[in-house]
Amino acid sequence: MIKRLFYILNAFTLASLSLSCLACYVNPAVFWPLSFLGLAFPVVVLSVFVFMLIWLGAWEKKLLLLNLAALLLSWPFLRTVISLHLSTGEEKGIRIMSYNVKNFDLYNWTGNSETRAEMMQLIHQENADVICFQEYYSDDEAFRNTEYMRDSLGYKYHYMRITYDKWYKGDAHRKPDHHRWGLAIFSRYAITDSGLVSFGNATGNQCMYADLSVEGKSLRVYNTHLQSIHLDYNDGDAIEEMSETYNTSWHKLKRILRKMKLATTKRTTQAEIVHDHISQYMGPKILCGDFNDAPVSYTYQTISSGMQDAFVQRGQGFGKSFASKLGIFRIDYVFAGPSIMVNSCRTVRRELSDHYPVMVTFSF
Repeated sequence: MIKRLFYILNAFTLASLSLSCLACYVNPAVFWPLSFLGLAFPVVVLSVFVFMLIWLGAWEKKLLLLNLAALLLSWPFLRTVISLHLSTGEEKGIRIMSYNVKNFDLYNWTGNSETRAEMMQLIHQENADVICFQEYYSDDEAFRNTEYMRDSLGYKYHYMRITYDKWYKGDAHRKPDHHRWGLAIFSRYAITDSGLVSFGNATGNQCMYADLSVEGKSLRVYNTHLQSIHLDYNDGDAIEEMSETYNTSWHKLKRILRKMKLATTKRTTQAEIVHDHISQYMGPKILCGDFNDAPVSYTYQTISSGMQDAFVQRGQGFGKSFASKLGIFRIDYVFAGPSIMVNSCRTVRRELSDHYPVMVTFSF
């Protein structure tokens, strides 16, 4: 009876593995539940490993080989989740950073008034040649980030796409203050051209690009921030509850799932737009961004087509980039075109934002 139960559970696990891989090819706008199985891919793979150990102990040779075959067939997806390189590579060549800075802790989410200064110190220490910021913010008073990046950190060239801005009128005691939110690329190389890949919506999500003059060649750098789930504090509390007690109310879970469904569907269209634009550019190119999606997803599969994932090429471990207690999610990426050699890739594990910066070095 117990053995039969294990047979059923193993069959269910193998079916889940197949469906989670299928999530990369089925548009969530057509059938969105598969996208959640894609998120669960690491857990499903771990379950397959457990069954392999069970069948090894019971010496069920056929079932052991069946599970091993399933893992081998899922390797193209597994390698995007965990990278088995012994090192992150030799850090030589052009250095690029992708970093969602969460507005440099504008509203003091961290409860630490020094967070912005610590972010700037980290950026200075990493000393990237090119930086792609998501959720970038700058103003003319307390958070003069653009001026600081240019004058103090030496990034002479920059290009920003404003997703939202606001003017505060001055008075006798205060100067006018311009607040700007959006995406930004900072570079020590000259920017010769720039532009926007429009998503045609008003959600604040965009894709931008800048052409840089690097070592006598034109390098196009894309920077994108795809649709966020927009979880609020109540959702955060529910996730915290699940991570600690593995239990929460159906009402809270349903609310989170509804938001995830909407965001996943929107990212589908955005990913297709980004892929179409990138594939039309034939020169050397780099794509950085916060995709808000896991590697085993339709979003990742769409954008990565024809590109190299720096983590897959030179990463180590799980490459977790989302600073959350729940999961081992990698949602921040650096992709390189086929004419570029990736030399190293690592995440910088400093919890200053809700994302870790990704550092990559490459050469032509």
